[in-house]
Amino acid sequence: MHPVPRAVPPRRLLPMPLAVSTGIQIAYVVGLVVVLFLGPVTIAEMKGNDILVGAGWFTLGITWWIAAFRLAKPKSWWARHFYGPHKLERAEARWGEDELG
Repeated sequence: MHPVPRAVPPRRLLPMPLAVSTGIQIAYVVGLVVVLFLGPVTIAEMKGNDILVGAGWFTLGITWWIAAFRLAKPKSWWARHFYGPHKLERAEARWGEDELG
């Protein structure tokens, strides 16, 4: 008598799952949202780039990244807390001293 062939399980694309439980998957998603969206929009808002923050809602957040890397307005929270005299001079030359921030 011949042995009965066993069913071969389907192949997976990944050798193991990325997360072991639903809770860890949720933590991954929350972490990605914070890194990709909330971080740049918060930094852009603290730098005083309100127009680019508003435009980010229409460009799926791309302009938030641009605004986060741009020079802050001189009277913004970011400039007051993180800029030294040299960088503050650059910001005033870029935005003007009369800018309300």
